[in-house]
Amino acid sequence: MLWLLLVVFLQLASLSQVAAAGLLLCLHGRIVVRHWYRLFKRARVLLLTLFLVFAYGLPGSPLGGVEGLPGREGVREACLHVLRLIVLLGSLAWLSAPLGCHALMSGLWFLLRPLRYLGMPLDRSVVRLSLVLDYLENQSPVRHGLAAWKAALSSCEAESIATTEWRVRLELPCWHWRDSVTLLVAAVLMGGILWRG
Repeated sequence: MLWLLLVVFLQLASLSQVAAAGLLLCLHGRIVVRHWYRLFKRARVLLLTLFLVFAYGLPGSPLGGVEGLPGREGVREACLHVLRLIVLLGSLAWLSAPLGCHALMSGLWFLLRPLRYLGMPLDRSVVRLSLVLDYLENQSPVRHGLAAWKAALSSCEAESIATTEWRVRLELPCWHWRDSVTLLVAAVLMGGILWRG
């Protein structure tokens, strides 16, 4: 829930506030920074694409008056949105590095529990997401050509795929009064920063 508050805060924050949040995340230790860098490395193409879309998509006077370059307003907005995403990746690293995949899935399952009444297959969704996170954490990306992928897919046996099971054990800790106080203090601080800034 604290991470969700941070996500909302980042979307409403100014450039200096987002940069300050990023610097605070850097103070959480080498493990978080290393995990953050790994996430950033995997998302660099997405971040570059987002930067170019915002930089060239918003109208404005071109940089240095040179035709063909993006406008100043577009570059400013692009920098803000890319920085927001980079800090968001850092907040994911801050959340997942100490907790691990299973604790993260437990928290997600707990927060999304009310959606079960609307017919959302929550258990399957959490298992699928844990598979994706496990793959991202433990597998290095393999680069194959199209022929290698076709050969690998044709060699798979339907029986082995059908009988594969993935179990996720969720451990839900008890809610303490300290959790409520922490959330309240964080909400007041973030709201105060946004209100005054």
